[in-house]
Amino acid sequence: MSRPVQLGRAYRCNLCGARVMVIRAATQALEPHCCNQPMEPLEPLRKLYRCAVCGSEVAVLYGDNGPLELICCHQLMGERPAPVPEAA
Repeated sequence: MSRPVQLGRAYRCNLCGARVMVIRAATQALEPHCCNQPMEPLEPLRKLYRCAVCGSEVAVLYGDNGPLELICCHQLMGERPAPVPEAA
């Protein structure tokens, strides 16, 4: 079953426990598989941040409940919304 791919979405393998995160998807056809089966999406989507100066991007994997301040190019990085998947 195909699901829309979203930047920042994390997936887990139900067999071996491997976890991956989408950091770039050229198409909406990306379907993560591991151990010969589709990986399950994890909730919620992780927070993404972008540097307004150089364009560097980071994703918060754990610990996004506290007062996190990400600095790049001597400036506070702003939260970047995940793009809405386009209709196929």
